Amino acid sequence: MTVFDLPKIKGVGPVYRELIAQGMRRESLSLDQVYRLPPEEIKQKLNIPINIVRALATLSSSEPLATAEPKTENKQVVFPGVLEALTKDHFSELHQGDAPYPKKLKTILRDKAPETLYVWGNLALFDQPSVGFCGSRDVSVKGLEVTQDVTQQIAALGWVAVSGHARGVDITAHRTALENNAGTIIVLAEGIDGFKVRAELRRHATPDKVLIISEFSPHASWNVGYAMQRNATIIGLSDAMVLVESRDEGGTFNAGKTALKLHHPLFVVKFQDTQKNNAGNDYFLNSGAHQLMKSKTSNRANITALVDKVNDLQLNRDPIETNIPLQMAMPIE
Repeated sequence: MTVFDLPKIKGVGPVYRELIAQGMRRESLSLDQVYRLPPEEIKQKLNIPINIVRALATLSSSEPLATAEPKTENKQVVFPGVLEALTKDHFSELHQGDAPYPKKLKTILRDKAPETLYVWGNLALFDQPSVGFCGSRDVSVKGLEVTQDVTQQIAALGWVAVSGHARGVDITAHRTALENNAGTIIVLAEGIDGFKVRAELRRHATPDKVLIISEFSPHASWNVGYAMQRNATIIGLSDAMVLVESRDEGGTFNAGKTALKLHHPLFVVKFQDTQKNNAGNDYFLNSGAHQLMKSKTSNRANITALVDKVNDLQLNRDPIETNIPLQMAMPIE
């Protein structure tokens, strides 16, 4: 089921049509099955407001499906890159006034929040607890292990990983989340049109587990300025940030400074030995960031404080129950 298979619904725009299509895919429902459901069940299963349910309910299952909309109508565009990697679908355009626009992003970035987002994938991931990851492309083996460990632990809680699309920390976080049946949000520093997801993610990437977003013109090319700007969006979509390895300059260093400036929870890996790849970590740890260390009990990354902070910062949601025990911590060797 794609948005192009849905009948046109009076008063329902492209964003909500996309939400309906996503819900039907997620629940494996046909149109006839949706029509037979009571309104409250439609609202619950498709995760749409009751007024949209009522609009949907005005349709009859005997109505023929509308012919496919022109792919440029209502700013809906074919997304060829993900067509090849994931599924036949399109990307949508979200504005700050649209209900699905992530409230977390507006709350954290305020007037710096992107006015427009181009999105593909499961919009429900915006509302899940989330942890952002940043780190060097040339991250050390130990840094990759920490990234994988932390992502596995948050995936076990059903949380979402948020990061860019570079090799190293970014791809490790996304891949680990997907391999552990959790959601992941890929934030681009380029236009979404023609973007192709990396081969490492394709095996496990499915539309219900992936959300790809860009705040830039769909045809824009990657550049350093966009990458710096995109870092703020990763922070704004995350309840807390994990900085794995940072040199004393560059994109990761910039992301860490942005998180501190926004007074956003920043957890920085404390390594036993300072090397060139992690030389910037101590700067952040000395500037108010939280230490991310290893548990003496489990010999894994101790995410107790991270879990507590994310639970505290859930926006308009009830605290999440977790069974993460308090653990003694030590630097990552």
